[in-house]
Amino acid sequence: MNKIYFVRHGESEGNAARTHQSKDTPLSEVGQSQAKIVALRFSKIQVSKIIASTYLRAKQTAQAIADRNNLEVETNELFAERRGPSELIGISQLSEQSKQIRGELHTHILDQDGTWRYSNEENAKEFAQRAEDALDFLKQRPEENLVVVCHALILRMIFTKILNPNGDLQNLYDIYDNFDLTNTGISEATYDSEKQKWQIVCINDYSHLG
Repeated sequence: MNKIYFVRHGESEGNAARTHQSKDTPLSEVGQSQAKIVALRFSKIQVSKIIASTYLRAKQTAQAIADRNNLEVETNELFAERRGPSELIGISQLSEQSKQIRGELHTHILDQDGTWRYSNEENAKEFAQRAEDALDFLKQRPEENLVVVCHALILRMIFTKILNPNGDLQNLYDIYDNFDLTNTGISEATYDSEKQKWQIVCINDYSHLG
């Protein structure tokens, strides 16, 4: 039985400012404190390795956990955040430009069998496939207890694929929109290799933040 602890990264500067982020957006001061707190939480949870998204805010969170608990960090692009249109990077989520682009994305996300794009973003079909690939990757890991530090949107799709592994895109995105994940919230899932079955144990435990 493999046990995976999924952790959303600490608050980033982009989260705090409500701007669309790049892969290089770092943790805010609050996020750095959150990372240290969740690192202390893992001193009471037995894990053998950490896998982190390649994005800076996730790597910083993972490193805080690793430093506190003498663990190694491995990075993997499968756990990166969903790539949005480059036109959004750096602009306020409250701006008219952001609202217009996100409105088009929401309206057309499942057009052309999920392959529609506004510009250069990861389309709906690609994103769902990456979540499935991420779960397949975790199935093959030899470690019994892993921490995966990543992002809200990819976590939402990973949970969706666990809950509805054979659903079509419409089914997946109906479920996908129903998760609310807190910075450094911990979610737990297990994989039984004999039964070839995933199970979600808990989602978004952030009791360590008080």
